[in-house]
Amino acid sequence: MRVIAITIVLFLNGCMTVDQVKDAHSVYCSGIYKGMRAVGRTALSATTGVVVSDVCDTIDEIVSEDADGGTDGNNSGDN
Repeated sequence: MRVIAITIVLFLNGCMTVDQVKDAHSVYCSGIYKGMRAVGRTALSATTGVVVSDVCDTIDEIVSEDADGGTDGNNSGDN
């Protein structure tokens, strides 16, 4: 029973965090922060070869999925 209660609490905290990020879209996606993240992503890509998408693009995808009625549970982007 405790495991179920802990799982529910953790799940709700994760949802609240996503909602807070969506609400603070103007802060995370302002020009200065977006530019700083671009520099960091470029350095990461140049040194490791790993390509990382911008968080603003991810937020926009989440918001558009919410507006479209959600997803089918497939997080691979192949909806």
